[in-house]
Amino acid sequence: MLFVPKWQSSSWVVEYSKLILKIKLMKTLVKMITAYSFNELEEYARDEAKKKILEYDRLPEFFSEDLTEILKADFGLHNLKTYYSLSYCQGDGLCLCGKITFDELFDNKNFKKIAFKGIHHKQIQSIYNVLHEIDFKHQSRYYYANSIDIESYEYNPTDKQMAIIDKVIKNVKTWYFSFCREWEKRGYEYFYEMSDDVMKETCWANDYLFTENGSLINQYEYSEAV
Repeated sequence: MLFVPKWQSSSWVVEYSKLILKIKLMKTLVKMITAYSFNELEEYARDEAKKKILEYDRLPEFFSEDLTEILKADFGLHNLKTYYSLSYCQGDGLCLCGKITFDELFDNKNFKKIAFKGIHHKQIQSIYNVLHEIDFKHQSRYYYANSIDIESYEYNPTDKQMAIIDKVIKNVKTWYFSFCREWEKRGYEYFYEMSDDVMKETCWANDYLFTENGSLINQYEYSEAV
């Protein structure tokens, strides 16, 4: 029985009753799921888990950043950008766009030995004030190694100097196509392959857990049962 003082209105009784009813109806519901480590999954679920982690962890921007750093650290090249399409489709591949500057050619020991391979020191000196830069121009709607034209920019070369510059361009192209082949292969591995050992290390480092069928669990949506 609800006791109401005489001075209270009937509307107060109604609102008070609603409040009591609301309090009685409020419930907390907890969804329970079983979480598995990668080691605990069946084989079919492991394959699915790898796909999820590849999509979640192997982001294009990370791959592009790695390539940019490799060009800088290993070859001293700061003006080349990487473009690629790695989807197992026609026209897929990897290429470099931009330029190799005068300083990156002549004053960069990392790349100088590549560009001037097989060229005598006196010949290099003879084109020092002639060869200005090497440009990598994109000439296609697709991004693959052969979509780039590699051209030299020089100032009034003689025939002998032009012959030396042609050797430089040949060396640069040899390096370029080798680089593109290597990193196209590594790109496919990066985006589509992961060994069990690497997967285990990745899951351990990031505390990844999965459902029974290999779906990645967003642990922020759950609290661990005690």
